[in-house]
Amino acid sequence: MTRIAVVGYFGWGNFGDQLFLDTVLRCRAELWPDVTEVMCLTTKNLGRHAVSGPLGAVERVLHTLRIARRADLLVHCGGSVFGDLSGVGVLRRRLPPSRVQALGVSIGPFPDATAQRNVVEHLRTFERVVVRDDSWSFLEGERSGTEAATSSPSGGAEQGGDLAALSPLIAPVPSDRRAGLVVCPSSAAGADVGRLAHQVLQAQRALQQRGAPSSVHLLALNGHPRSGDEKLLRELAGALRDQHVECGTSSFLDLGLERTVELLTSASLVMSQRLHGAIVAYLSGGRFLMLDHHPKCRAFVQHVSGSTALCAPVGAEDISTALSAALDPGQSLDREPQDYIGRARRTYFKDLTHV
Repeated sequence: MTRIAVVGYFGWGNFGDQLFLDTVLRCRAELWPDVTEVMCLTTKNLGRHAVSGPLGAVERVLHTLRIARRADLLVHCGGSVFGDLSGVGVLRRRLPPSRVQALGVSIGPFPDATAQRNVVEHLRTFERVVVRDDSWSFLEGERSGTEAATSSPSGGAEQGGDLAALSPLIAPVPSDRRAGLVVCPSSAAGADVGRLAHQVLQAQRALQQRGAPSSVHLLALNGHPRSGDEKLLRELAGALRDQHVECGTSSFLDLGLERTVELLTSASLVMSQRLHGAIVAYLSGGRFLMLDHHPKCRAFVQHVSGSTALCAPVGAEDISTALSAALDPGQSLDREPQDYIGRARRTYFKDLTHV
């Protein structure tokens, strides 16, 4: 009998992180067969938890203390959560429970060598670490002071792919049920709005040249009031209107998880600056183009496709080569979606003999 506390960047208005939380709650029996209770931030607490400053810090500390008192197992679920040990993470290291896991995380990048050593030392105390990409190599690299270029996980880590691969919300969608272009901008990318509008026009033109429906829909995948994408979305919509392009707009916070997934999986092409816009499109068998602004974006594309052909620099003036690769009818990936999902299920659900 096990009481589990799951932690992550939940409650900050980000689609990818809420998808992680939804996935592990739906898959609790497969992930932890002996679980009796899963604790996480309640909906009522999400707004306070995400507040910056003293109020938010107090809320997160209280939540950590509640976990320490009640949980048998603490599990870090999803995201780029191990680049440094700071804030509430320092407190979690000093408190029970003694059993800790990390599922679907990325390790690094690190601000400096000290942060890397601290993170690696911390992770070696975990009873299980499953990374979503090749960042497990940092565990090996710490031994030699460099990032190792080995071919399989070591140091107790497993590579299982992104937790979203386990989500029952994401299903294969045939190409004849897809239409239009969905664009997921990111305020974190620091992109020029005019340049992004030009990239959208190029993508729309590429769809038109292939005789595909070319309606444009803009989707904000992060709804945080300060660091979210909604302001950028409005600016991009205005820039496209100036180019005589009408587009629909939606926000994850308004749509909710299921309708956001439906929108991403119904597009002929998802062009995304947000990682999980591309990941959801990929898992459903759809076509995607990543506007790359962070190592985790390139890492995912490289992992599933074997190259960076489906990436374009976030500030690129001409993305025609990446669009040709994304829309190529003969496109083949190193890891097809069903293979990626199958590996994730085998890795994450390894305690179940029937999977």
